Amino acid sequence: MQVKTYRKILLTLLCCPFISFAQQNTSSSYSAYGIGDFQTQGFALNNDLGGLGVALRPTNSLNPLNPASLSALKVTAFEAGAKGVSLWQKGQEKNEDFLSLSLSHLSLGFPVREGLAISGGLLPYSFQGYELSVDSFEGGDSLTYNHLGSGGINRAYINVGLEVVQGLSIGLTGSVLFGQLNQDSDVRSYESQVLERSISNTNSLRGQTWDLGLQYQTDFKDMKATFGAVLNPETSFDLINNKSIQTYEPSDSEANDTTRFEKSETDMRIPKSFTFGLALEKETNWLISAEYDFKETSKMPTLGELSYQMRDASQIKVGAWWTPNAQDIHNYINTIQYRAGFNYQSGHLMVPSNLSEGSVTEISEVSLSLGMGLPMKKSKATANIGVELGKRGTQDGLLMEESFVKFHLAFTFNDNWFAQRKIN
Repeated sequence: MQVKTYRKILLTLLCCPFISFAQQNTSSSYSAYGIGDFQTQGFALNNDLGGLGVALRPTNSLNPLNPASLSALKVTAFEAGAKGVSLWQKGQEKNEDFLSLSLSHLSLGFPVREGLAISGGLLPYSFQGYELSVDSFEGGDSLTYNHLGSGGINRAYINVGLEVVQGLSIGLTGSVLFGQLNQDSDVRSYESQVLERSISNTNSLRGQTWDLGLQYQTDFKDMKATFGAVLNPETSFDLINNKSIQTYEPSDSEANDTTRFEKSETDMRIPKSFTFGLALEKETNWLISAEYDFKETSKMPTLGELSYQMRDASQIKVGAWWTPNAQDIHNYINTIQYRAGFNYQSGHLMVPSNLSEGSVTEISEVSLSLGMGLPMKKSKATANIGVELGKRGTQDGLLMEESFVKFHLAFTFNDNWFAQRKIN
């Protein structure tokens, strides 16, 4: 693929992610807490392998989960993808379903020389989209608390990877996080003259993060073994909150009291996290990998009017891929890369439940993923398709249990930007 073709694709998609990422791309009740539903920061290959990537060293595609892996990149790689989510929410009082489609990522990377490469990209960091109603009794009045939220946070990044000595690589990623979260709450009563109240919160967030990556690869019999680790130091957002509060009579839709506006600017902490993993690979034939991820999310502040707690979160990821024969020119089926993965998340949320007075429930998640890498004949490109099946939450304590199917389609285009042409 020539540079002109890259430019056409880049110009076509450059504005689309901002439009797509800004839409409501979730309807999960659990996105009401914190800064919303955290989105996977990996690409198609990572997602197909259960979300792992810290010990992966692809030579013709990008691995945004560890910048040190860029030192293995041999060719220019341009990646773009789209995703969809089908969500079913099941509770003791109601059932709901939701479907969303959006762009998932846009990225470009290229080797500067052997063992040194640079990449950059854009992808969503979190989404918020929910409608919640909670009934309560106060002073003999029946009250309904309605909560509505939308918005999200995007991430733009640039990273570099360098092999410092044979087998040992390091990397650095710098990211800018930006976006807006809209959270509205109101109290409605139709049985008395209790004043209704409406609260609107608009949270604008912007901040920078830094990721430090390391990989060490060595020969093991006729295979390659890789250890990888990534550290995300603690940093902070600039959080600007604009709040408006209205009070009005329930029998009248017009506010009968002056609207009060409040504005505050604070630093919102993004806690540290670390990931480490191992991979064992027989080049072009198969790979198996496992990793552990820990985030100190208990130190994140709470946002909005809902009551909840944050706790430290951990993930266990296992994945593998297999290609029967990448060089088979007679049977295309043998050249396909078949992928599978497993992911368990302890979750970072503890939300109030009705199991007992003052009780909270931890919200965990488990999922299985399957995918394929389909080489496109007569072009230096690969089509990636995959699906993830999972479950989050519980119906206990009048909470919601979510079942989801996530699916994606992504393309990786390769070229040699810095290859020297030989003229006879």
